[in-house]
Amino acid sequence: MQGLVKYHGLRDWKLRLPYHDSISVNTTSMTTKATLTEPWSRHGVYIDGRYSESATRRLEPVLEKLVGGRTGQGFRIDSTNLPRLDAKGLGYSSSAGAALTLLSYRRLVGEDPDLEKLSRVARLFAASAARSLVGGFSRLYAGEGDDSSYASRFADEKTMDLRMAIVPLQLKVRTEDAHREVETSPFFEARIRSAQKRCDEMEKAILGDDLKRVGELAEQDTLELHAITMTGAARLLLMTEDSIRIIRKVREMRAGGVEAYFSMQTGPTVYINTSERHIERVIKGVTSLGYRAYKSRVGGEARVTGELTDGK
Repeated sequence: MQGLVKYHGLRDWKLRLPYHDSISVNTTSMTTKATLTEPWSRHGVYIDGRYSESATRRLEPVLEKLVGGRTGQGFRIDSTNLPRLDAKGLGYSSSAGAALTLLSYRRLVGEDPDLEKLSRVARLFAASAARSLVGGFSRLYAGEGDDSSYASRFADEKTMDLRMAIVPLQLKVRTEDAHREVETSPFFEARIRSAQKRCDEMEKAILGDDLKRVGELAEQDTLELHAITMTGAARLLLMTEDSIRIIRKVREMRAGGVEAYFSMQTGPTVYINTSERHIERVIKGVTSLGYRAYKSRVGGEARVTGELTDGK
């Protein structure tokens, strides 16, 4: 998932309520696969075969919400991110939260959900998981509380056939730390107002199939996001030398007539938004620098791909 207008910071950590709306687009090249697995007695979330205490802890409020506050609803879920990459800023926590929420709902409730309503539950795992769950181009409404903070899909690949080149980059940083850090920036309040207004502009540009405007808004949001991160108390630097090098290449390609616009989330990984006409030139430009880039199109919603039984 690529955040086009990113949220940063949470005004309620228990309910994971953001300060302002946000907009993202799912991808087709980066996915999370989650499977219900025996034995049931060893409940929790396992990532690539290893028990994840943090993912299990973050899933607990989701399970409590689904069963009406009752505890003791445990089962094992094995989760794998594909492709397996040691990179930061890919949105895997978002896709994982969406997958785990949907799978838990189907196991505990046993019916097809209304994804927009279920996004309120996915938000308890990660606010961005709400958007990833509904798929396509989606908007997370910050709302005033638990019931009014949800994600809604407003467009898909038929509305805008966006192409993306994703360049994974490594960095050791916890997104949770960054979310807490930005609240100490002297520019944080201005960021809230700016991002909220930008959501309306971004949604209009997507519905109008305006790649140039979408790209410009995503670049502006990226630089603003990293500016408030860098001006917090800990002066976190989430961009790396590689990030800057790729951004300069994007600008160079654009100056040469290529439709290319950079975008970053809470990490150094760079997304390059482009068109079907120019995606191959973008990939060639990035690989000429020695980086690997993954081509992607607009992805769909979270879905169950097999039957849920006591053994799966």
